[in-house]
Amino acid sequence: MSAATILLIANILSLVGNVIATSAAFLKSKRNILLFQSSNHVLEIIAQTMTEAYSGVTQEVISLVRNVSLVFIKSAKKAPKLIISVVCLVAGLVAGVLFNVYFSNNVLYGYLPVVAGAVYGVFVILAFLLDLDSLNSELLIKIGIIFNAVCWSVYGVFIRLYPVMIFNGVAFVLAAVSIVRIFIAKKKKAQPTEEPSRQTPPDPPTEE
Repeated sequence: MSAATILLIANILSLVGNVIATSAAFLKSKRNILLFQSSNHVLEIIAQTMTEAYSGVTQEVISLVRNVSLVFIKSAKKAPKLIISVVCLVAGLVAGVLFNVYFSNNVLYGYLPVVAGAVYGVFVILAFLLDLDSLNSELLIKIGIIFNAVCWSVYGVFIRLYPVMIFNGVAFVLAAVSIVRIFIAKKKKAQPTEEPSRQTPPDPPTEE
């Protein structure tokens, strides 16, 4: 199989995965957001392996493990999810750096997915583990999506997976729109409800 054919197949897989991931920007449930993104991680692992973008592959694997753990661990206690999330965060940093150094010639752009995965991981952990209402929880994840999208969009240019670049750009815009919507909803929620005005009864007529 020629290099051009491999690159074409990788771009098709990346395209399908990013269409799924981008649609997550329309979702409100943090569980559904992570499930959609997990599907993208699987396809990106295959695509980026085909293009030898190994630092990106490590982040996709770590993100997949973290997301699946947060979604499917049914324990009411926060400790198991916290431990798994922190382990994934540290593993992503260490593995991403090592793979970039030893398998990708220590290129600077190879650290973009490492930073993206670490920062996004922190926001996801906070969204799941803090006692936040639905709006603030969604806000944290959407902020993480924005930072993640910027890093991966630039990385997509360097590894020649252009769906990564395009759809992360779209994800950035959609997440930004969602953040504006969240702030509008929070502002409306914070406004006090006006009580109906009480009309004072008219004064009784005076006798002349």
